[in-house]
Amino acid sequence: MNMHSSTKIGLAAVAVAGVASVVAAPGAQAAQDCKTTTVTSQVKVADEKKTTEVTPAVTHVEHTDAVSHEESRFSTVVKGESHEAVTEDQFRNSVYTRTYTPGTAAVTDTIEHPAETRTVEHPAETHTVEHPAETHVVHHEAVTHEETRVQDRGYAYKQKQTGKVRYLDTPGWNGEDEHGDKGWVRFAEGDLTETVTVVDVAAWDEMVVDKEAWTETVVDREAWTETVVVKEAWTETIVVEEATSAVFGPWQWDRFTTWTTTSGTPADEDGQDGDDNPLNLSQIGEQYAQTVITKEAHTDLDATLYFVEDGEPTTNLADASWTADEPAGWDLVDTRTVEDSAASDVTVVDSPASSVTVVIPAVYETKTNESEKCAAVVKDASTKAASEVPSRIDAGLAGNLPNTGGPNGVLLAAGGLLVSIGGIGSFLARRRRNA
Repeated sequence: MNMHSSTKIGLAAVAVAGVASVVAAPGAQAAQDCKTTTVTSQVKVADEKKTTEVTPAVTHVEHTDAVSHEESRFSTVVKGESHEAVTEDQFRNSVYTRTYTPGTAAVTDTIEHPAETRTVEHPAETHTVEHPAETHVVHHEAVTHEETRVQDRGYAYKQKQTGKVRYLDTPGWNGEDEHGDKGWVRFAEGDLTETVTVVDVAAWDEMVVDKEAWTETVVDREAWTETVVVKEAWTETIVVEEATSAVFGPWQWDRFTTWTTTSGTPADEDGQDGDDNPLNLSQIGEQYAQTVITKEAHTDLDATLYFVEDGEPTTNLADASWTADEPAGWDLVDTRTVEDSAASDVTVVDSPASSVTVVIPAVYETKTNESEKCAAVVKDASTKAASEVPSRIDAGLAGNLPNTGGPNGVLLAAGGLLVSIGGIGSFLARRRRNA
């Protein structure tokens, strides 16, 4: 800040509505009384820092070897057995057949002879029927209209069961009408209004003729032509070809039966007997025998059996048992190594990993700021001549006015007053903040 400890200005500074005015006080002399203020503060020049030091874990590896054992499969060879040839006796028979030609019936022809007739014409047979007229009855309802009447000094009665209403001029009606209808109760009296249905045209029945009476001639039988048979038709049969008798052919060898191991004569294939039986067309003849070899002599192949623990031996190697013990009398086939437990490496931690955090605190500096605050002191100057009253702003003060060359910094003198619009106000405000 700019400080003026001995500058004298014979003006009184007044700030009004944003306009600073300096007025010369007649008969007074102005001076400055300044005071210095010292402010001490801490300013951070370096932030706090944290550093972490990590110590890795200390370990070592312990190795364990795999544990295993050996297993084997075993077999043995069984020599094949020798077998003699197998034979059997077989039998077959000759089969003889014959033909049978059935007899034929006579061949006839039929001649149809038509009947001998003549024709008779008959007229139609009729009779006359008289039909009455056809009518129906049409019922016409009565034509009515409603009229309202006033019953002077009448009495109204209502039937309790049906709700019918009647108007009478009899006050002491016994409650029974001409039809024997009972249960009438009087419910009103005096000048009563009654609605009466007046019949304009009574209901009537009309006979309507649908069809007039007529006479019909009925044909009992139409005219017809009758054919009279003079001689009935007949059929005549004539023989075209005479009948023939049935004929058996001679017995002839046809074939052999299939070979069988059963001896003896089998039954005829057609199951029929009798020389005159037309169904007996096949018969069994003499029998022939032979001996055949059904299985040649041979020696079985050697068989390889494989050991099955606690079971029957097998011919399939895949079904053989793997065993660690060698069975007596069996030959080794192959061996395998079975791993009971695999080799492994285990990492053992001797000391775990750790970390240490080192904190470097923040660094602060002490700074001292000084500020000066000045106040104007006015002395009596009434004894001085008017010419001694300053009529301008001290050059040092004028140096603190902003924009003195611009429109807001123009100094105006009017009637002995020196006015600065905008600039003086800003100057005074800045001095107050610095103070």
